[in-house]
Formats: sequence, structure tokens, C-alpha cells
Amino acid sequence: MKSILSEWVYFFKDRNAVLVLAVAVIIYAFYYPLPYLNGVAKDIPVAVVDFDHTVMSRQLTGFFGASGNLKVSVYEDMALAKKALAEEKVYSILEIPAGFERDIRAGRSSTIGEFNNGNYFMVYSEISRAVFYATATLGAGVQIAFMQARGIPPELALKKRDPIPIAVKTMFNGSMRYDNYVVPAVLMVILQQTMLIGACMLGISKRPTFSRTAAFMLHYSLVLCFYLFVVYPFFGFNAHGKYLDIAIFAFVFFIACIQMGSFFTRFFKQKESVMQVFLFASLPFLFISGFSWPRSSIPDSLHYAMFWAPCEHAIPAWISIQQMGATASEMSREIISLGILAVGYSILSLIFDRFITTTPFSQSRLQRVAT
Repeated sequence: MKSILSEWVYFFKDRNAVLVLAVAVIIYAFYYPLPYLNGVAKDIPVAVVDFDHTVMSRQLTGFFGASGNLKVSVYEDMALAKKALAEEKVYSILEIPAGFERDIRAGRSSTIGEFNNGNYFMVYSEISRAVFYATATLGAGVQIAFMQARGIPPELALKKRDPIPIAVKTMFNGSMRYDNYVVPAVLMVILQQTMLIGACMLGISKRPTFSRTAAFMLHYSLVLCFYLFVVYPFFGFNAHGKYLDIAIFAFVFFIACIQMGSFFTRFFKQKESVMQVFLFASLPFLFISGFSWPRSSIPDSLHYAMFWAPCEHAIPAWISIQQMGATASEMSREIISLGILAVGYSILSLIFDRFITTTPFSQSRLQRVAT
């Protein structure tokens, strides 16, 4: 323990290591989620062009703005509304045609126009959802009113209108918040990248040892506890993981990252080069992991090519355990893959030290590669 603690104290004597292992893991945990602090898009400006000016058209306008996330403005001129859409003063136009109420009361269908700015996916989704619920609510009310006019009691009319009611329950992210979806995965990338950079930086000046590995485990166990007990409650992220499952996952994940960093230490002579290489690799690690784009839509060849990266396996395991309440045994495939990486990088380090860096030619060639 004395040796482990002395190694841990050594982390804080290296200014570069302090920036990566202490400052970065804390600042980025708060800095990255801040833009998504509201969770969902709110006060989205939208336009309604009502050419009908009837009770039913005004009712539809009211339903459209009833979601609570839209800010509805009524335009009398379609040209002005289109200009506002082009200038991004509004992000959608709902056009209610003339004769809207007349057609509906006559039993004919009426088509409304929806013009959306598709550049902002989250905004577009919220607006489309509001339009769907507004038209569905108005349509249901019209159908029930028609049935009541024919003498059908209100309760029976409601059952006829919706003979197979559907109860929809959104699991794991009931509020549909974007930060609850994206930030937990990013936290795993932050942990991996800071561990890799830190292990390489410290390994350049001092050869990795068992005490160094144990000190890393101690340090990042505290960091993970900080995420679990400070960051998660502060932002209100889902937390359904059991501590034993989290501990099993974290132990294997940390070992894999530390061994990977210890191996890549041999390719660097300057600490600045470590930052340049691994910071550049953050985006591929993040996007190929399959959380921002369906994993099934990413070519298998990319997943095979990224098998060597711990976050490729850590992100789905962490999201399943912490966000969805899965057990470590249910995520055994990903955890075993992390274990394979830990053993693999350890073996590569031994082979590299024993057979590659022992000859003068190999040493000079390694130095050229590092340069």
C-alpha cells in the first residue's frame, strides 16, 4: 500500500499528468453536458398560417402549441412565414387550408401542410411529434362528435374510436432527454482517453510497474465514484446499475485501458505527441462504438478493426449496466472482450520488451518510429 500510494502521489507531481488525470476528468464531466442542461428542446419558434379562420382551425392551432415545447406565432401571409423559415426565425410552418372545417364537417378529408427545417434533427423530431398529436387529437374529437350526433353514448363512442388502446411506456429514458442518452457514453470515452494519455505520459518518464497499475486503479475508482455520486445526480441521469456489476465492469475496463496505455508508451518519446495522437483518435472511438448511430448500420469490418479499443466494448456494457440495469453476466461478452484486451496488451508488452527492443537496430528503428 505504501508503494501504491507513493505512485499515486507521483501522479500529482507531473503537471501534464495532473491536467489529464485530475483536471480533465472533472472539467469534461461537467463541461460536455452543460449545453444539454435543459434535456429537451424548448421554446421552439414555429409558425401557423391559418387560411380557414374557423373554430376548428383555431382548435388545431391550440393543440399544436399544447406540447409545451413550442412557441407558436400566427402569420396571415404565407410568404412572410416562408421568409421567417428561411431566416431561421421559425423552424416549421403549419398551413391550415381554406375550407378546412367545412370539409371535415362534410365528412371529407382535409390536408394540412407542414414545412420543416430538417437541419436540426432534435428540433425537427419535437415539431413532428407535436403535429402528429395535434392532428390525432383533433381527428379523434371529430370522430367522437360524429358518433354522438348519431345517438351513440360518449363512453361507447370513445371505445369505438379506439377499440385497441395502446399504452406506450418509454423505458430507460422516459423524459426523452438527449443528455441522458449521449453523455453516459461520452463519459466512458473520457475515462479511456485520459487513462491512455496518462499511462503513456507517466510511462515515458518512469517504467510501468504493478504499483503504478494499482495506483491507476485506485485513482480511477475514485473518479468513477465521482461520476456515480456527483455527476449523475447533478444532471439527473438514469442510474439503475448495481454496485457489484459496476465494480466487475470497471475493474476489467480499467485494466484494459491501463495495459493498452502501457503498451503504447513504447512508441512515444515526448509527452506532447501522446496528446496529439490520442485526442485525434477520440472521434473515431466515439462514433464507431455504435451509440450515436445504430450498431447494425455500421459495417462489421469497422467493428472488427476497432476491437483493440476498450471503449468499443465498454460503452455498450456501461449503458446496459448503468442505464438499463443489466447484470455483469448479461454483459459477459463485452466484459470478456475487455479481459482479452487486457491480457493481449500485457503479452504484447512482454514480447515487445523481450524480442524487439533488445537489439541496437530495433532500438534505433523504434526511436525513428516514435519520432
